[in-house]
Amino acid sequence: MHGAAVRIAREDGSCLPDEAWASEPPTPYEERKVVDMRWEDLTIANFEDAVSDAGGVCILPIGVIEAHGPHLPLSTDALIAHRVACAAAEIEPALVFPFYPWGVNVDSKAFPGGIVLKRRLILELLEDVCSEISRNGCKKIILLSGHGGNRFMLPLFVQTQLDQGIDYVPYLVCGDVLGRDGFFTTLFEDGNSGHAGECETSLMMHLAPEATHPEWIPEEPGRENARVGHLVGRLYTPAEWRGRFPNHYAGEARGASEEKGKLWLEHRATALAKIIKTVKDDQTAQDVYREYDAGIYRA
Repeated sequence: MHGAAVRIAREDGSCLPDEAWASEPPTPYEERKVVDMRWEDLTIANFEDAVSDAGGVCILPIGVIEAHGPHLPLSTDALIAHRVACAAAEIEPALVFPFYPWGVNVDSKAFPGGIVLKRRLILELLEDVCSEISRNGCKKIILLSGHGGNRFMLPLFVQTQLDQGIDYVPYLVCGDVLGRDGFFTTLFEDGNSGHAGECETSLMMHLAPEATHPEWIPEEPGRENARVGHLVGRLYTPAEWRGRFPNHYAGEARGASEEKGKLWLEHRATALAKIIKTVKDDQTAQDVYREYDAGIYRA
């Protein structure tokens, strides 16, 4: 531990005088308990221990602030991603970065409350945040996408890190498909549950019941509009999502329940915990980074 951490290591919370730093050692590791792997809840006294417990792995859950039908809060994607990460870290220790809602969501401008950042700023902010995570000792960063609109931006970010000479490895996990196996189709009545549908509504009923309004679920399901059907699957245009689901509601949410949300959270957390273990064990990605950097052609 660094000197600053030693200064607050006393049980009574008092700071040590400067001359006492060398004579009074920090609290032994085995007596110090990291009770939470959430970055924002740690202190300078236990942060380094948490990094060690996490094996240098940090999860950065990435969502947005945007409309989710009339019944779910604007924070839905960001909140779900963060809470899945926290639950997974209880199974397989990893640091979890604070609530991060700065993904790509241009469509959100059509509804009240949406916060849309410029694409340049989104990428620069993410790059700076990852650099700061690395500077604090986490050299393996799991980017957990909790928002479908990140499906092009985040792979681009990861791909273009190859020649940046960074000292960390980003690992991308697309959260919208995390754990989507036979259990999903067994648990949910709406097998195609999408944006603000049965799946997300169930999760929010479990995670944030005070901000979730099942009584406001539309009577009509969020069916896909055929307006851009001749393009979907063959061509991609800026109008795709807006054209398909103009009300930001996809699927049928009326079958949602808190119990389904609890079970689905546990299932996804277990799936993510396995990924965390894989990332901890991986040495190849960093080796490839170094080999590539050393092999870049420089005349």
